Amino acid sequence: MVRKETFVTYGIALCSGIGFKSLHLPLPWILGPVTGLLLLKLLLSYETSTVRSARDIGFTILGVQIGLTFTAQTFTLVFPYLLPYTVLSLLLISTSLFLAYLIAKKTAIDMKTSMIGSAPGGLSAMLAVSESLKGNTVLVTIFHTIRLLSVLFIIPFIATHFLSGSEAQKAVISSESSQGPLWTTLIYLAAFGLGYRFKDRIPASCVILPMLLIGLLQAFGFPLYQLPQVFYIGAQVIIGVHLGNSIRIRDLVIAGKYCSLYFGLSIIIITLGIFLGWLLTSWTGMDFATAVLSLAPGGLVEMSITATEAGAQPALVSSLQMIRLLFIVMVLPLLFQKILPRVHEL
Repeated sequence: MVRKETFVTYGIALCSGIGFKSLHLPLPWILGPVTGLLLLKLLLSYETSTVRSARDIGFTILGVQIGLTFTAQTFTLVFPYLLPYTVLSLLLISTSLFLAYLIAKKTAIDMKTSMIGSAPGGLSAMLAVSESLKGNTVLVTIFHTIRLLSVLFIIPFIATHFLSGSEAQKAVISSESSQGPLWTTLIYLAAFGLGYRFKDRIPASCVILPMLLIGLLQAFGFPLYQLPQVFYIGAQVIIGVHLGNSIRIRDLVIAGKYCSLYFGLSIIIITLGIFLGWLLTSWTGMDFATAVLSLAPGGLVEMSITATEAGAQPALVSSLQMIRLLFIVMVLPLLFQKILPRVHEL
């Protein structure tokens, strides 16, 4: 049975999304719910509640949406950018970890917690790393939440107001896919099953696997049925609810004065990401909006949706963000196990 709190949570989220949309704010169906639920918790001390399986469904639908932006040229288009993107991504990650090291040296935060909490990776993956290395998981959650909120509210605003492509470019991007028969929606169900099956083994599988499956079908010219826009709006609201529900006010209170330090770190990393985006554009000729969104220390889904709104290349953004995500969740934990004991002794 669905709790009353769940109805209130989704109701407030939907109303907040409508409000953001009417004000023409970026990412309205994600940022609106996040803002509405944060205010609900802060002003009324209300305990929000979500449907657990809804998050996986929402991620799958958005993975499908991103996959539908792929074309036969997408995969070959990524290859020329792999080396420069990898170099600049490693520079971004290294800078973030170095600043976290300096903060730990100047405060009472232990080195493990500071560096894990500052790595520009996914929240769930970094929480698992924190628990395995015995860091302060509560603080890691807060520091990643601060970074996530900073990216969500700053990068989309910059991208849509200062980096936005032309309306003609947006029209081309939105019309890449051809309409397929209704029965191909069964493929979307299969994509959900695939992502759900491997969600404990592959990071962000509910986004990545549907995105790759649909992207491959698109690349080979297989026509797929285009879901109505309301499905994608609903999926974004679900993700916004998930993000808003995961932020706990009492954890922010516990973090206290450290919040400002890690907010400052987030601003530095965001600024560095924009600068590195400019370098990537100069190095490869990639358009500036796509370069910035590919290097932004945010989520794959959010940056890909922002790319669509800003007239950038969502397929390229999602592909490059996925490469960095896989590096962070597969390689970074191993590096932490090797370097953290040594760094702690310095």
